[in-house]
Amino acid sequence: MAVTAKIDTAERILDAALTLFNERGAANVTTADIAAGAAMREGNLHYHFRRKEQLVEALFARFQEDELLVAERSIPDPADPRSYTDYQRGWFELMWRYRCFYRDATILFAQAPALRPRFAATQAQARLAVQRVLNLAVENGLMRATPAQIEKLVMNVWIVSSYWMDFWAANTGAETLSRSDLAWGFAQIASLYEPYMSA
Repeated sequence: MAVTAKIDTAERILDAALTLFNERGAANVTTADIAAGAAMREGNLHYHFRRKEQLVEALFARFQEDELLVAERSIPDPADPRSYTDYQRGWFELMWRYRCFYRDATILFAQAPALRPRFAATQAQARLAVQRVLNLAVENGLMRATPAQIEKLVMNVWIVSSYWMDFWAANTGAETLSRSDLAWGFAQIASLYEPYMSA
């Protein structure tokens, strides 16, 4: 029972950290802020995560697991274009839930340097999964592209997915990203696929 309570408390801390990182930006959140968000004393937070670096690493483990679940999910009907649209929307739900890892990756790497190689490895694994999905679209006549074109397309999608939030903020002056802004980002990603789509 005590172990379960400890896990529950740690999860509550991570929930609070993710909410604050997403809302304020990772650079603007202290462990005192996170403790307040989790409705506990800062000393209790340090019992579970001695350093902020450990907290960020635990939060990344969550992100890593969820990202690979999204990347490697099956396509229910490979002949139906809506299956691929739903797949892409799954990515944007992930992006919204963990937007601090897209918007503040450099800051989070500075706080937890050990994350950089783990992040790169996870991204590479996820990109391969997306390539498999797009090759499936080609096999089902929904796209026209060679494997080399698919590989480049996925890399470009990754670049835009990773940086469109910064671009949006810099060009609109918005201090925070709203859920409605995802439609703009989604449209930018969709435009990359258009040249390869079949009639």
